[in-house]
Amino acid sequence: MSIRAVAAGAVVLVAAVAVSFSGQPSARAEQGPPPRTLPSLKAWTPGGAGFSLGAHARVWYDKDALRDTATDFALALRSFTGNDVVAQEGSSGGSGDITLGTGLLPDAPETPEAYRISIGETLELRGADIAGAFYATSSALQLLRQRPAIPGGTVTDWPQYRERSLMLDVGREFMPVDMLRAQIRRMGYLKLNLLHLHLSDSFGFRLDSDRHPEIAAAQHYSKQDIRDLVAYAARYQVEIMPEVDFPGHMNGILAAHPDLKLRSANGRVSDAAIDIANPRSYDLMRDILEEFLPLFPGRYWHLGADEFLLDGTRVASFDEYPQIGEYARATYGPQAQPVDAFLGLINWGADIVRAHGKRPRVWNDGLHTDAGTLTIGSDIVIDYWSRAGIPQLPLPFFGIARSPSDLIAAGHEVRNASFTPTYYVAGGPTAAGNVPPPIAYQIWDPTLFVDGTRLTPEQNTHNLGSGLFVWCDDPTVRTPDRIAASITMPLQVTAQQTWGPPQAGSYLEFSALADAVGEPAA
Repeated sequence: MSIRAVAAGAVVLVAAVAVSFSGQPSARAEQGPPPRTLPSLKAWTPGGAGFSLGAHARVWYDKDALRDTATDFALALRSFTGNDVVAQEGSSGGSGDITLGTGLLPDAPETPEAYRISIGETLELRGADIAGAFYATSSALQLLRQRPAIPGGTVTDWPQYRERSLMLDVGREFMPVDMLRAQIRRMGYLKLNLLHLHLSDSFGFRLDSDRHPEIAAAQHYSKQDIRDLVAYAARYQVEIMPEVDFPGHMNGILAAHPDLKLRSANGRVSDAAIDIANPRSYDLMRDILEEFLPLFPGRYWHLGADEFLLDGTRVASFDEYPQIGEYARATYGPQAQPVDAFLGLINWGADIVRAHGKRPRVWNDGLHTDAGTLTIGSDIVIDYWSRAGIPQLPLPFFGIARSPSDLIAAGHEVRNASFTPTYYVAGGPTAAGNVPPPIAYQIWDPTLFVDGTRLTPEQNTHNLGSGLFVWCDDPTVRTPDRIAASITMPLQVTAQQTWGPPQAGSYLEFSALADAVGEPAA
């Protein structure tokens, strides 16, 4: 997107002696400061003996489904402690050992991502499900990296938002598989759970196509690359969500199909937009969807649907394309407006996505107030980045796009993808809008949207969460390695704000904590 820079978790009181990290001490605080992780923990009850990792420690796991998590956890512990740590099936550990299991957590909301850490002579990690058990290991790794002994007590933790994401614009700048794997490891360490891959844009379609080999860029991912990446991400409790953007941002595809490019009445040709009045355009788009939907086993497919009439820096009007209005009236009735052809395309693509057992998603900017006679399916998730709408100047802070509250009232779930501060743009003039991490940490949370409106608690139950959206408007400016280094702190801030309160102190304290927990093991 060239011009773009959850349910709320129930808050419970686990015990009268609990110390939340808002800084309120308990009567037993003399045992030492509460343990600190990134993102910060929801609740801590101090007491009892502390834990030190044994020189020949075992990570005991009580079911085969935890084997990978236990094995990876043991390897990570060995890498930074030097201790002889191995994973072993079983359920009862001794002093200096760690146990890993799943089961009911009565002091936490009902989410599979909740977990509890009981700290004593044995470190007991328990998740509500596999995801929670994995997050317990992430927290335990961070705690043991900061100090060799953890004070006795009980941690109870859970996320506020269902989605805590990272989006990478690999359509404009190809990012090698090893770089993607490194970001997945980061995500698992920070309890982020959705990797959104923007797979097609100005500089390429990044998937190897059997049906249309002509559309694949020179640098692309093979189908086996994707299968391996999906499996790798699953070990870190990360779901991969693909996006192939229709009907705009299709430069990489349309370069091989110039006959399908959108042409105005005066002969102006768009390199980015496909002609949605041409039936053959739907044949090409259907082929792409049908080929790649089965490749990704996750719950979602992102249809894009943003900036359809944006051509370079110029924003066009539907009036310039009379064939679109004619198609809309012929397809949806004499009262149809030109925008109905666009809305109908979203519903058409959404039907194909649903037929493959997935849930469709789109960006929000093409959904205008009081525009069109059609409505899009209420099950479509809206990623809300801009209050602008086409046609008009694309200024994301105000405009004619439907508001977040209006979309929620219409039955949609949303993700807060605000142009500021969730966007990190690597290259191009829009990079000037990147918000410094201290500001994002101090003034923003996922209830605050790009137009300055804030959701009510009830509305926020329909907010899936937020993420960091990395756009590569000018792919010549930064290499993938430089991008990875540059997003280190923005990604840590994203993890904190989407996991939810309490915050980890001031930004200076948060920054020091980020240094202390470090990066995950390779």
